[in-house]
Amino acid sequence: MIQNYLKHKTFDGKSINETTTGMFLNWIYRKTSEKANSCCWFEKIFNIQRCLPAIKSQCALLMLLLATGGCQALPPKPTGYTPGIGTMLVVPMEAPPLEVIPDLIETRIPVYRQYQFQSLPLSVMLEKKIYRSPGGVLIAGYVSEDDSVAPADDLHPVADSSGTAPLEESWSPSLALAQEAVSQLNAGRVKTVISQTYNRLPMAKENRNANLGHWHDAVRQWYGQDKSAVDYRQREPMNRVDAVVEVGIGAYRIFDVQTSLMVLLKLIDPDTGQVIGKAKAKSFSAEDSAQALLSPDGANFKQLVQKIGAQLITQGLDDLGLSPSLSGQNLSAVQTEINY
Repeated sequence: MIQNYLKHKTFDGKSINETTTGMFLNWIYRKTSEKANSCCWFEKIFNIQRCLPAIKSQCALLMLLLATGGCQALPPKPTGYTPGIGTMLVVPMEAPPLEVIPDLIETRIPVYRQYQFQSLPLSVMLEKKIYRSPGGVLIAGYVSEDDSVAPADDLHPVADSSGTAPLEESWSPSLALAQEAVSQLNAGRVKTVISQTYNRLPMAKENRNANLGHWHDAVRQWYGQDKSAVDYRQREPMNRVDAVVEVGIGAYRIFDVQTSLMVLLKLIDPDTGQVIGKAKAKSFSAEDSAQALLSPDGANFKQLVQKIGAQLITQGLDDLGLSPSLSGQNLSAVQTEINY
């Protein structure tokens, strides 16, 4: 019976007999059989009870290993289940400003490069602001009085009571990747539309400044919520969608020549606001410097974010069970994750 179990039980597509664990179990089986046969011979001369302790101990070890091997072969138990989805709404979240290291003021105004070699840092002489690059990318960095860029005073339109706001005129990574998600889902024959507004991060008005710590805290808070702060039952076209995908941005910066990006996705039941699943994916590219990517109009940077982001959206949708290959079927279980 044990040999048949080992022959037919599989792990990672292989018979357990083909694995190291299987060979070890077979060895124990042979030893156990030899001991049993030996005891049968001694039974004619001595009492069989002399052999029973050894057999019992080896059988107990065998059962323990079989139980352990069986647990390892089973897939992790899913934490939720996504029913069949026919129509979806994709909502971009408010995105944090881009962080650039070293600060771009050193390339806009080269005289500021000398301050890194002096006792007074730039933070003493200048204040960080959120400003728009010539291509419309929002950046958190130092701005001087005689600078070629100006603080973005109209950074965030006033949100309504639902916690949403009109889409900004500035280019936004979350909006660009929300559009990418719509394209991928529609290509997978899931009827998908994009929201005409974006969702605000849970931040106080006074914290919407160049202090990126406030933004990171707000992103963590949003991603950690198990229920959406927005009542999707009150929004159009909610009477035509089965699920909502919120698209957020986590890590988002250029450090020297390395551009890093993290995409965060949340799958939501529009009727209850309950989060069905979460997914995150992160990657980076070392193609060029910030100055080369953002000058003159930021087109190279936007293309790079689109390129990296498209792959991350694909990975995130797959983790949520929304892969185009699954469209039209009952979607698989979703493994939720709350770490960011």
